[in-house]
Amino acid sequence: MIVVPTRAPLGWRGTVTACLVVGAAAMLVAGLFAASPSDGLGFDFRFQYFAGAESVLEGRSLYVTPDDPALTGVKAYVYPPLLAIALVPFTVLPVDAAVIVALVGSIAALMGAVAIAGVRDVRCHAALLLWAPAWNALEVVNLSATLALAVALVWRYRGELWPLATVLGLAVAAKLFLWPLVIWAAATRGLRSAGLAAAVGLAATAAAWAVVGFDGFSGYPALLRRLAEIHAEDSYSLVGIAAALGFEPPIGQVLMLIAGGALIAACVELGRQGDERRAFTCAIVATLALSPIVWQHYLVLLVVPLALRRPRFSAVWLLPVVLWLSPRAGDADGLEPFLPAFVVIAFLYVLLARPHSRVAAAEAAE
Repeated sequence: MIVVPTRAPLGWRGTVTACLVVGAAAMLVAGLFAASPSDGLGFDFRFQYFAGAESVLEGRSLYVTPDDPALTGVKAYVYPPLLAIALVPFTVLPVDAAVIVALVGSIAALMGAVAIAGVRDVRCHAALLLWAPAWNALEVVNLSATLALAVALVWRYRGELWPLATVLGLAVAAKLFLWPLVIWAAATRGLRSAGLAAAVGLAATAAAWAVVGFDGFSGYPALLRRLAEIHAEDSYSLVGIAAALGFEPPIGQVLMLIAGGALIAACVELGRQGDERRAFTCAIVATLALSPIVWQHYLVLLVVPLALRRPRFSAVWLLPVVLWLSPRAGDADGLEPFLPAFVVIAFLYVLLARPHSRVAAAEAAE
């Protein structure tokens, strides 16, 4: 008599894993097919980063004037010159091929950020690919995915002076809004680490400006101010939230200072108490609170403190999925402009709450 072995049922964990992995893979394939026929795939990389790298290579000015229509169309390079210089090697490829390479790199950066933060649960990786902010970052091939990796590396090397200073300094030089992490480094690792990170960032920034002959340097602050005037009210920043409530930009700017200042103060106090993880969380949320422009893909930075706090899958990993209800490019109506803020507040509550003693013991055992 031949006995045919039967497979054991998946169980709820196996079922959840299978659903998440299949769902993430299906969305990845569907998203690529939907975006690939047009310039929609890699919009930011195509029109901002790659164009900026070509400008550096050809010796043209990186920056437009504040009244250029390209600012309104989000087709102007507005980052510090370091990023454009770093991407010059991509110009050996046709732009479409460069977009695909950058997309693969962005996916690897997101997965790497989660892994570096200590997550080994495949359900968490799959859940991240279902996040609306993650998809926004991947669809436009934005810097946010790489910044998430940089933030994870900052945490990973927090105990090593030069690696910490190098990663943090270069990250801030590429995207200035990460500067609250320098405050975190000062609060948890001392002024030496923070000072060295600031020195690395300043040196990298000065060298990058020197490479482009300081072209556009004097007008760069005015360019950023004009960029904020155009886009802040249509973004998910506190200025945008205030505008959705009918208030003028100065009210939103005051809210930015209050919320950001409170988070920075909490970061310093938690750092003084030796609570590095929660101080780190406050610093990352402060980067969002203090930015006059916040697009949905900025929220992928939250995956790092989430991974540190919840390295195993739980329902909170699916919370950013609700942001599919909120338009990814701003200009939302009704409650939609407030959804990202609700998600950030919910994350902040979960990430800063002290776990029950039994939960803490279970997490420590893992």
